[in-house]
Amino acid sequence: MMQPHSRTAISPGGTLTVLAAAVLLLIFPPSTAVSDDTKSPVATVNGIALYQSELDCAIGTFFGPGPVPEPLPPQKQVSSEHIRDKALQKLIDIELLYQEGLKYRFPGIEEKVEKRYRAELARMGGKEGLSEALSCIDMTPEDLKKIIFRNLIINGYLDKTVYSKINVTDEELKEYYEQNSNQFKEPQSVRARQILIRVKTWSDTREVESAVTKATMIREEAVRGSDFVMLARKYSEDPSAGSTGGDIGIIHKGNFHKPMESILFSLPNGGVSEPVKFRNGIFIFKVVAVKSPTVKSFDDVRAKCMSKVRRSKSQTMIQDLVRNLRSKANIEILGQ
Repeated sequence: MMQPHSRTAISPGGTLTVLAAAVLLLIFPPSTAVSDDTKSPVATVNGIALYQSELDCAIGTFFGPGPVPEPLPPQKQVSSEHIRDKALQKLIDIELLYQEGLKYRFPGIEEKVEKRYRAELARMGGKEGLSEALSCIDMTPEDLKKIIFRNLIINGYLDKTVYSKINVTDEELKEYYEQNSNQFKEPQSVRARQILIRVKTWSDTREVESAVTKATMIREEAVRGSDFVMLARKYSEDPSAGSTGGDIGIIHKGNFHKPMESILFSLPNGGVSEPVKFRNGIFIFKVVAVKSPTVKSFDDVRAKCMSKVRRSKSQTMIQDLVRNLRSKANIEILGQ
């Protein structure tokens, strides 16, 4: 059975989709593909060494690469030694889970590795595409198979010892829903239509005046009750207006261009805005539906509540599991 020495800091219980061209490129720089035996280890776990290259990668993974854009306030600052220790402890936890997982027999593990590898191969367009992606992170196809194997071992072990043992009652789900109702709020929304009169050159006074006059006339027709859809199809210079009737869909508060949003949410249902100048022309908006903020029902978010509660329970159970593994392991931190 394949027992790779290369490691990843993929969170226990996480899935490998598999390259991890996305996952690995984001999480691991080239140095972590294979342990560098020419460098001194930073720790051993039951005799298995963890190396500085892996620790450097873990620090970047858990705490983010690059400089912090704003200095943290004194109470939020964390020493580099604390960061290093926290990342190293995480690596040790993952190594413990992997070593323990190797004690179990997972039928068909090699076939599963090959299946995921082939899926990744297909997703990357064949051997050439996969090799190119892997070369960017100094990995070989064999390294990828080892990482897939390692991830499957950890997940198989956690499935057996944690995830399969989680029970969630209706009472727990409803309690979570009631205590976290803010998560399930839907903001106020409006459905709107628009008419655009383009202005190519704002410095051309005549062009601007002509556009304003035209927009004002169209707005007056809309206020008098003319069908806004027909007005949009007749006058709007937006290319899609003919097919959409100026429909710009449902806008949720907080998810739209701020100046336009402030206008849309100031209008009542059926309200038509004054002509408004924006970068590419003059707009007239009409709100055709208003929906007040709501909280989704328990039935609508039951699955989401289940996922959250299961995740919380699994985290607690994994912490207890790792604590137990640590109590029986021979862990040595080197260089201290």
